[in-house]
Amino acid sequence: MIEWYNWRRGIIAGAEPNPAHLTLAQHPELMQITQNVDDLLERAGCAKESVIHLHGTITHDRCHARCGFQAPVDLQHPPELRPCPMCGARLRPAVVWFGETLPQYPWQRAEQLCQQADCLLVIGTSATVYPAAGLIHLTRASGGKVVVINTQPSEASALAEVELIGPCSHWLPRLLS
Repeated sequence: MIEWYNWRRGIIAGAEPNPAHLTLAQHPELMQITQNVDDLLERAGCAKESVIHLHGTITHDRCHARCGFQAPVDLQHPPELRPCPMCGARLRPAVVWFGETLPQYPWQRAEQLCQQADCLLVIGTSATVYPAAGLIHLTRASGGKVVVINTQPSEASALAEVELIGPCSHWLPRLLS
């Protein structure tokens, strides 16, 4: 399994932020809540503290036994499986696997932000993966507006005040300029 993650890490290492990432980075007042496990928002210039990775990040390994150890990974030369230097358990990619719960702090912070949001931009998602998709409902229930940008209608379409169909790299620069 680590071979697959390391293959993905190599692809991510060669990827570049697109115009949507770059546009979001030009707006430090916006918090980014992402299900993506890559670091393209950060490489585009978003401050680390303004990006909430709900599903973790493939740019780090963490202790499988959850002793708390976490370490960055060189995406171009990712390591093979190795033991945790703190407890001896195996390190694994710091991503959320199917069936695992989301990390508590990022999830609680995302809920708080979505309940307080005047407007939530829902960008490039099918809005079918829960609990993350439920954040859209939190914003709506709290009186916030929802703007959906997607290449096709999604589960979020019915919750949107505005829906823009097309690539986010097309719409975001126009919307946020």
